Amino acid sequence: MDFFDEMLSKSPREKFIEIVQNANSGAIEKAFDELLGEHIAMFELLEQKGLSEEDLLNFKLENSEKIESLKEDYFIGLGAKILGQE
Repeated sequence: MDFFDEMLSKSPREKFIEIVQNANSGAIEKAFDELLGEHIAMFELLEQKGLSEEDLLNFKLENSEKIESLKEDYFIGLGAKILGQE
């Protein structure tokens, strides 16, 4: 199996884990720092808009299929961000 076939045979999650295991630690640190900053900003925005953690949990439960589907896109994007910083 060549490299291209091997990459297509893996899920975005599996490819992301492989990237994290082999990437430069500085690139990983920068990508996760940015991700954490976005995460914190979103929680602060939700709080400012009057939404609670319970609202967030309900949203996650009601939209679990969509969230699971979008995770694949996020794995691809975060992996690309890490690779782009090496």
